[in-house]
Amino acid sequence: MAKFVPRQRKHKVLQRQKDKSRRRSTDGGEGTNAEEIPSTSEAQRQAKKQELKDAAKAEQPTMSGKKKKRLDKYIDKKLRKEDNSDLIKKLAASKVDTGLLKSSRNLGRLNGSKREVLSQALRETRAGVNVEANQDLLFERRVPDEDNSSLSDDSDVILESIPSLSQKVAQSVVAGSGLKRPLETGADGKPVLKKRRRNGPAPRPPPVIQEDEVSWDGFSSELDLDGDSSTSGNASPLASDSELDSDGHSNASDTSTDDESEEDVNREDRKARSSAFKAWATSQVNEAVGFTPSAIDESSDARSKISNPGGIRVQPRAPEIDPLPPELAMNGKVVDRKAFSVTIDGSAEIQEARMELPILAEEQRIMEAIHNYPTVVICGETGSGKTTQVPQFLYEAGFGDKSGPYPGMVGITQPRRVAAVSMAARVGTELGEDHAKKVAHQIRFDSSVSRNTALKFMTDGILIREIAKDFILAKYSAVVIDEAHERSSNTDILIGLLSRIVDLRQSMNKEDSTVKPLKLVIMSATLRVQDFLENKMLFRDGPPPLLQIEGRQYPVTMHFARRTQSDYLEQAFQRICTGHRKLPPGGMLVFLTAQDEIATLSKRLKDALGQMPSDELHIERDDRESESEEDPEEFEVEDLAPRPKTPHVHILPLYSQLETRDQLRVFERPPEGSRMIVLATNVAETSLTIPGIRYVFDSGRAKEKRYDDVSGVQSFEIGWISKASASQRAGRAGRTGSGHCYRLYSSAIYERDFEEHAMPEVLRMPIEGIALQLKSMELHNVVNFPFPTPPDRQGLAKAERLLMYLGALTKDGKITPSGRRLSAFPLSPRYAKMLSVGHQYNCMAFTLVLVAALATPNLFVPEHHLGAAKDTEQQMITDEDRLAEEARLKRRSDYNHAQNLCSKLSRTSDGMKAFTALQGYLKAQSKDEYCGKTFLLPKSMYEASNLVEQLTSIAGSVAPLHLSISSPRHSTPSKDQIAALQQFVAAGFLDQIAILASLAPSPPYLGRNPKRAIDVPYLPLFRINNSRRTEDTDIRDVAVYVHPSSVLAHLAVADMPKYIIYSHLQRATPSSIESAKKPRTRMHPLTTVTEKTILALAKGTPLLEYGKPLSISEEKVGERGKQRTCIVQPSLVGEKGMMGWPLPAQKVVQVRTARGEWVVE
Repeated sequence: MAKFVPRQRKHKVLQRQKDKSRRRSTDGGEGTNAEEIPSTSEAQRQAKKQELKDAAKAEQPTMSGKKKKRLDKYIDKKLRKEDNSDLIKKLAASKVDTGLLKSSRNLGRLNGSKREVLSQALRETRAGVNVEANQDLLFERRVPDEDNSSLSDDSDVILESIPSLSQKVAQSVVAGSGLKRPLETGADGKPVLKKRRRNGPAPRPPPVIQEDEVSWDGFSSELDLDGDSSTSGNASPLASDSELDSDGHSNASDTSTDDESEEDVNREDRKARSSAFKAWATSQVNEAVGFTPSAIDESSDARSKISNPGGIRVQPRAPEIDPLPPELAMNGKVVDRKAFSVTIDGSAEIQEARMELPILAEEQRIMEAIHNYPTVVICGETGSGKTTQVPQFLYEAGFGDKSGPYPGMVGITQPRRVAAVSMAARVGTELGEDHAKKVAHQIRFDSSVSRNTALKFMTDGILIREIAKDFILAKYSAVVIDEAHERSSNTDILIGLLSRIVDLRQSMNKEDSTVKPLKLVIMSATLRVQDFLENKMLFRDGPPPLLQIEGRQYPVTMHFARRTQSDYLEQAFQRICTGHRKLPPGGMLVFLTAQDEIATLSKRLKDALGQMPSDELHIERDDRESESEEDPEEFEVEDLAPRPKTPHVHILPLYSQLETRDQLRVFERPPEGSRMIVLATNVAETSLTIPGIRYVFDSGRAKEKRYDDVSGVQSFEIGWISKASASQRAGRAGRTGSGHCYRLYSSAIYERDFEEHAMPEVLRMPIEGIALQLKSMELHNVVNFPFPTPPDRQGLAKAERLLMYLGALTKDGKITPSGRRLSAFPLSPRYAKMLSVGHQYNCMAFTLVLVAALATPNLFVPEHHLGAAKDTEQQMITDEDRLAEEARLKRRSDYNHAQNLCSKLSRTSDGMKAFTALQGYLKAQSKDEYCGKTFLLPKSMYEASNLVEQLTSIAGSVAPLHLSISSPRHSTPSKDQIAALQQFVAAGFLDQIAILASLAPSPPYLGRNPKRAIDVPYLPLFRINNSRRTEDTDIRDVAVYVHPSSVLAHLAVADMPKYIIYSHLQRATPSSIESAKKPRTRMHPLTTVTEKTILALAKGTPLLEYGKPLSISEEKVGERGKQRTCIVQPSLVGEKGMMGWPLPAQKVVQVRTARGEWVVE
């Protein structure tokens, strides 16, 4: 039996081999890789690593375990980078030149072209290969020219006295030296030059050689073409020079009199001409500027010699001019522009900051384009400085100066109020104290404009109202439209109007020089300007010049999420907490969608980060799980500077409904030792540069109001933004330094679901207000208006149809006197209609308050902002929880009491509820206290009160009599006046009426009976769905329901009114993706209305139709022909072909037309 042999264990064998190699290395033996990896490299690496550790510990002795791990990882990464750089250097040193390699396609070719042969020989010579063999190809041997006798006898003596030097020079050719080798020398040590062979003889004019050059008065027009006398007179110097050769080589002078000296002759000739031309040009410049030199040679002999150098008739060459860029080209125009400028002495710090902006380098180019063209488009990337610097360029060039060539103001429009206010303040600071008073802003209900204003920042709506009053904008010399890439409806209307005003001002300037032309500057942050440049209706004289300015955008590192989570608010909270714990100091900007999200996240961040240092933040288990899904190196920012602790956070909100003073807090410095975190909507996307922002957290979403042209339903939908908007958001982190953008969505979602650019607002919003404004400006055919992006014709037709319902347009589309009165108010045509009929029953003052309350959105604090009850089923209820719950219940009770108090005038009208709230605010002594008790939003109430004053001022000029006899607005309206105010509301929203579905002429299947008022279905006059209604149609597709915030929501089902006038329809988004139920369409009621009121308001509009007479009581022949008095059945009809809603029968008088039709008189 064989001896038992134990099986070899693999791990033991490997361990023995490792120990053996280790002992060999410690014994001094060389390993197998000793040549590639020296044994000392690892020791050096460890020593260097220890050195870096010691240096870091010296700066910060106390260090937590996590920091030590991060430090070790950082040092390892740095050492790896150094190793990689050393390896790259070694690879670069061993680089092989492939220039001498030949292409495989040339294999088999015996002879190449002459160029290929010479090129190959030149490369080989430079590389030191076949140098001697390639000399015959690359160099020609020349015979010494006789003209080279400039080597004097002294030089020969020197060369002969030092024979070793000549020999050394002759033998100094080194193989591989290429073209840098010296000339070959003969036996006497002189260079041997090979004679150049020329194809044919060339004219050889002798040069003019003079010892003293004098000034040249120009080219002579009396030059002798033969030039015999000058030629013979100048031949002797050449002969004397040739005779000075010490060796007396006569054969050279005999054989090369025509060719060898030609090069030297031409060189001397050119030198003489250039010197003479320079002297002549200098004299002409001196004569032009009136300068007399101290010494001038007036020798006529010298002038005669210079005036005709060499006897040649010289034809001056036309100057070579490079083509100018389009913005600088004059296109044959003669511009007599007065030189004018305004000197600004700013502080050194501000001037230094301005010089860093890229747009400063393009100032001359921009201003030349503005002077040469009426319209200029500037495309400046984020950080270029266009918003603050272009207005200053215009101001420094004299725009806005009363004594300058352009005395009118410079208007700069912004799409948002906070941008207009902040940019005006910034430009005023940069201009200095002496000029800051000439910068002003004007937004709704706030203005700092004075007589001395030269630069006026304003919102685009303000300028549209000024155009309605003064179409040619006589007070302005230039208009700058900023942020044109956002494509708001006001911006598009402004561009269309100004394109015509610019042409009108130019034609008026030709007739009257006192009317100055208007300059238009359109500025965009993206290259989406094709809608402006390629629109032939917009700019009839051709596209304006486009100036592209580079942006001063610091590098911004993008970080995409690995997965896109549906709960982006929770994801943002986790990422912000992790970033605050790991990232170096720097402000954070978080983009969310709405005010309620900002409030929710702000509360959570304050609770989590408020009093706890960033290094000691408690990490929940869910947070750790979410962190494991992200890139572990995502928050590792290389910052060698010591990282001070930031134990506190300074959290600020930023959204449009926030008061202006609270919005401007983001520009203030945060408290010492705190990190600023700004929670903002898309207000902070453009125009604003919040200082200190280094990190951006982008949710990639935005809440936008979307409008359905067919159904008229408005919905606030949260959707993905465009790629251009995402780029703008990321750019906020790179305005003042390098930054990082953490996108809370994956790159796949970004590429698949994000559009390149957002849809223009004019394509997704109702435009009846725009149509009325254009009609009031005598633009009868709105379709022909030069929109940058024309709206849908269906939307235009619907807008004109609404204006017909309101009595603002006739049937043929012309504006009526009532329509002109409506256009005088800066409101929607619906509210303007309410004001036009509001003088009845002495209610004009009440109507102004009612309209201001309805036109201002979000007067009341939403009920869900009061806070929801906490889920305490799984937790222990503490005393703090009990007190918090009691406070919440008391707050909700106070809220309900305030709602009932505002509804005291009418329990069925939300319009009267808003009227009561605003009237109480106007009468209150302490506005803030009243808002707190009544649960009103202070900013909205402040805007509504200012709107009341503005409308009162307009009504005083339009209808002063009606306002003078009206009841005081602070008094309580009577019952008749309350009923009249409700009728005024119905007059403006008559087409937006709904009938109780159970009482409709053709009711749909209603299903089970509703138990709450908000579940009662109503049918609107115009369908909300294009599909034809069948028996299987879901009631949610055709019906609308009362919004829970309405006062009607508290009524019993049996008390619900038959007709309701509503302001707008709104459809909520589904609660979840998997939700099977469709969301209901909610209406925001304004008031109830009776059939009698509907009949009175709809009379004379296309909404009212009459049926056949039920009975005829009288017929007669009058002045207008046959007439009859009869009783007919009227109906309220929305769309053609739909069944109308029958109204009570009415006695009317009908007249027979020439076509035989009976119409109501």
